Order: sequence, then C-alpha cells, then structure tokens
Amino acid sequence: MTANKAPYFIKAITVLIAVMAFFIFSCERRIILKEPPEKVVLKEPPEKKIVVDYFSEAENYWSEKNYDKALAAYDLYLKVDPKGERVRDALTRKANIYYNTNQYEEALPLFLDVIDKYPLERRSEIHILTAKTYFYLKKYPESRLSALSWLEIYKYYAGKEEIFFLLGQNLKELNNYPRALYWWLKLLESPLIEGEEKEKIRSQLLDLIYQATEDELIKMANYTKECDLIYPIYYQLAKFYFFSGRLEEAHEAVLKVVRFAPEEEWVIKPKEMLQMIDERLKVSPNVIGCLLPLSGPFAIYGQEVLNGLELGFDIFQENNEGLSSIELVVRDTEGDPEIAIEAIEELAERDRALVTIGPLISKVAEGVVEKAQELGMPIITLSQSEAITEKGEMVFQNCLSPEDQVRSLINKVMGEMGLKKFAILYPANSYGRYFMDKLWDKVESRGGMITAVESYDPKNTDFAVEIKKMVGLFYPRPKIDIEEDEEEQLEQKMGEPEREEEESEEEPEPIVDFDAVFIPDSYERVGLIASQLAYYDVVGVTLLGTNLWNSPKLIDIAGRYVHGAIFPSGFFSGSSYIGVDSFVDQYKTSFGQEPRLLAAIGYDTIRVVKEILKEEGGEIKTREDFRSALAGNRYFDSVTGPMVFDNERRVKRDPLLLTISGRHFLPMP
Repeated sequence: MTANKAPYFIKAITVLIAVMAFFIFSCERRIILKEPPEKVVLKEPPEKKIVVDYFSEAENYWSEKNYDKALAAYDLYLKVDPKGERVRDALTRKANIYYNTNQYEEALPLFLDVIDKYPLERRSEIHILTAKTYFYLKKYPESRLSALSWLEIYKYYAGKEEIFFLLGQNLKELNNYPRALYWWLKLLESPLIEGEEKEKIRSQLLDLIYQATEDELIKMANYTKECDLIYPIYYQLAKFYFFSGRLEEAHEAVLKVVRFAPEEEWVIKPKEMLQMIDERLKVSPNVIGCLLPLSGPFAIYGQEVLNGLELGFDIFQENNEGLSSIELVVRDTEGDPEIAIEAIEELAERDRALVTIGPLISKVAEGVVEKAQELGMPIITLSQSEAITEKGEMVFQNCLSPEDQVRSLINKVMGEMGLKKFAILYPANSYGRYFMDKLWDKVESRGGMITAVESYDPKNTDFAVEIKKMVGLFYPRPKIDIEEDEEEQLEQKMGEPEREEEESEEEPEPIVDFDAVFIPDSYERVGLIASQLAYYDVVGVTLLGTNLWNSPKLIDIAGRYVHGAIFPSGFFSGSSYIGVDSFVDQYKTSFGQEPRLLAAIGYDTIRVVKEILKEEGGEIKTREDFRSALAGNRYFDSVTGPMVFDNERRVKRDPLLLTISGRHFLPMP
C-alpha cells in the first residue's frame, strides 16, 4: 500500500506546481498590458498644453504692460490654435494694445474683425473703440456712422455720454456745427455730467455758437428753444444782422436777449447794441452824403465828379417837387484815409444820411467802405479797387473797371474782327501789370495767343530796346534765319539794279508775328511809342489801348501812326446813349467845358439814386431799404451806357469802343 501512495503524491505535487506557474505567468502578462501612468500622459495632445501656455503667457505680459512681448505671444497663440476658444479675446487684446499705444491703423482692422467674426457677442466697448479709432484716423463720416450704430444696438447700455461727445466731435470736424451742438446738448442734459465737466461742455457749446455762420445760428436756435444757450445765439444773430445793415432784424433779435435773458452778464453787451441800433434807425431819407477829394493832389478829379453830381442833383430837384427837400451833404476827404473815415462817421451819425457816394481814390476807399459797412451805411464808391465790394453787403461800386474794358475790347477784336495773335507792350507799374494780366487771361480764354510781351520803365521816352526785343531785332539772329531772309529778299529784288555793297548788310527785317499790340498806358507815352513802332517797321497791326487814350492830344502827338487804333471809352460826348446830348449841353453851359468820364460817372450815380427815390421813396424808411432797392438787379439808362449792379454789387456795363480815323474819334459800329 505504501509503495502505491508515493507516486500519487508526486503527481499531485507536479500538478500543483504547474497550476501555480500558470497562474503566476498569467498574472504578469495582464499587468504589463494595462495602461501604465507614463503612457496615459503621452496620449494627451501636446498642442493643448502649448496653447494654454501661450495665451497665459500673453496675458501675463499684458498685465505687466510689456506690450511688445504680449503681442508676440498672442500671435503665437492665434497661429497654433486659430479656432480656439480664446481667439476673440486674443484679437480684442491685440486691438486694445494698438489703440492704447496710438497705433490706430493696426487697431482698426482687428476691431472690425472681432465685430465681423463674432456678431452675436454684444460687446459695446468694442463698438465704442471702433468708432473712436475711426475718429483718430480722421475718418469722420465712418466714425459718425459707427457711433450712431452703437446708439441703435446698445440703446439700454451705459456709455451714451461717450457716444454723444464723440458724435459732437465728428460733426464739428465735418463743419456741421448745428448738429454738433445738438449732440453736445444731449450730453449736457445727462445727470452723469456735472461740475467742471459740465462747465467744459458749456464752454465748447459757446465756442460752436461764436464760430457759427448766420444760417447755422438759425438752425441752432431750433435746438435750444428750451435752453438758456438760446440767448447767446440771439445775440450772435443780432451782430450778423447789425453788421450787414439789417437793423430792424438786429433790433428784434437783440431785444429778445435784453427782455428774457436770465443772466445779467448776457444783457450788458446786447443793451449797448440796442442803443446803437436805435441811433442808426433814426435816418434822414432826404440826405445824401458825398465823400470827394476837393483839396490836395487829387482835387482836380474830385471837382470833376462833383460837377457831375451837382448837375444831376439840380435836375431832379427842379423837375420833381416831391424830391425838392433832398439835401446833398459834401465832405472833403483831402485824399486822406483818416479824414475820410471821420467824415463817413459824421454823415452816418450826425447828418443821418441815407446813402453816401464816394470815395474816388482807392487808398481812401478801402478803409471808408469798411467803416460804412460797420455803420450800416450804403455806400457807392467810385474807386477802381478790385474786389472792394467783398467788404460787405452795404458796399456798391460804380466805375469803369479794367475787367469791363478788356472784355469789351477782346469781344470786338477777336469775336468780330477775327484777330488771334497779340503782343503786349506795357509800363512796369501796377496799372500796366494789371492790364497785361487781364488781357493775357482773356485772350487765352478765347483761344487766342500772346506771341510777344515786353515791359518798359514808365519814365522812359525812348522805347527802341523794348520794340526790338518784341520783334526779334535786339538779339543776334541765328544764321539760318538770316540766310532764309536773304533768299526771300533776293527773290523780291530780282530784276532790280544792283546796289552798293554796304546796302546788303542791312539789319534783318522785324518778325511781326502778331495782329495787334496792346499798350495800357497814358496817351502821352502811347503817342511816343506809336511813332517808334513805325520807325522799326512794325506796321500793319492794330494798336489797342485803355480809356487813358481818350484825349484829342493823342492825335496831336502821334498823328497818322495811331490811325485805326481801338480803345474803350467810359464816356463819349458823340455817343447815341440816352441823355448824352442833354448832359453835354448843360455841362458846357454850367462849367464852360465838355464833360469827361468822371463827371459822367458822378452824373449817372446821382441819377440812379434819384430814380430809386422817385419810384420807391415811400417804401424806403431805413438804409437797409435803400440797399435792397439798389441791389435789385435793375437796369439803368445812363450817359455812360446801360448799366446794372450785378450780384456782387458792381456796375456792369459794356464800354463804348472808339477808333481813330484821321483826326477824329469815332464810335466803333
């Protein structure tokens, strides 16, 4: 029995060892197959860890105000994860950095990108910064539209005050002062604006009012009806009305301030203005003032104008009983600007004249018309000062202007006679240069050509050098030109007997490549120039001039050399204009000589005043009434030709053109 049990026990032990070995090796393999901690870490995407680090790093730099490194980190974040959850924040941070460092060109596209890519994100501060960025880039229309869009989208959000201020800024830059005032008024009404900030806004509103035009002030008044800022607006309007002579309108506007303004400081200056207006409204409709140089170097010209004025004044006094009480008050300016300014003040304030005629001299007229405008006195100046009517609506001008002369001359010689090429020979003074410029511009505007231009010293009596330069005789001519001239001369002289050798060395002929010569100078120098032109074979051309040629002495000096010359004349005693014969006869009877231009202009001016008073005298109670009537664009028949005050209050007329035939001046047909 014992021998049988031993093998069984050995077998059992063997089986048990095998089972344990199987168990041990099986367990070891399962442990290896399980995910170890290291491999779990490796399965995490490495990109996610890097993205988080870049954004956090950028935020740290931003909080430290290290903007350059922050921008670089935000860029890395956007590059690694362009669709990440913090893209919007990264873009916004970048835009803010650029905005805060005044790099608006870089900030704008980023703000717009955020608004475009995330339209559902109602982030009002981004929209505000976008509007402000447009403003700093001087894109005012875009800034305004962006701000208005903010008001529509975020109407219940805080921050409206910032938008109101921005809208006012934009509209001010766009020169729309009334709408700028509108938005700043809304800002002023906000309960959040108080103290120094409120005073600052009021100051800016007053600046707008003081800079506004008359039309802008009228619009502003509609926005301020319930606001005390209406009073400075009324005062500014009153000033516009006052200085443009509309005294009744000024009186009405300033009276509103005096009666209703709550602040005494707003009433002080309006009260002073009201007193001045009341004084000036007391006008004598039967008094006409006159400012002329009746002594001093220009007395001869002032007396000539006065002769015409007195002649015209006597005519309407005798023939019109209703106007017999009209008084002509004459003041001598002595050709002195300061004396003239004192005189216009006396006429306005002491004599209470309705209108003033004069001054005659340009240097005197400039200051006087400014004072007349300030006083609200209509004034008809007889000076030739260019653009003098731009001094104000009270200023009118009646003279023979250079513009009228050149226009009439060129219309005739180019439009009717067909001349195209012109030379200009002018004195080197202001008169000569001015007419040279005017003619040159007019010729070129009509398609003509200026082929020669020369100036000379006004004191000269010998004009050989200038004439030679004008026709190519002064400087040596190129050999080829001389040879061509010689060939032409040979062809013309074929068959003629031979001349002595020295005759073949004559100067070349002048190059006359123009149809007419314009000489804007006095008749004395023109007489000398005309004969010298003929001496240098400048013949077969038309001589053109200004009204300074209108003297019989021109023919005495130049004779046949000015035959066919053409020039404008402000007045010609032989013209067919209405009233000329009667005027000439009465002038000869009264003063023993024929009238000239200045007498005719004085005569015409007083007759214009007469006609207005005759037709509208019952309606004219103030100087503004007279000004309006005179500016009414009506035509007047005058001895200097039909005339009208144009929109710039200057007399517009087409001067009569005269030509010389034999020893006579004749009107051009």
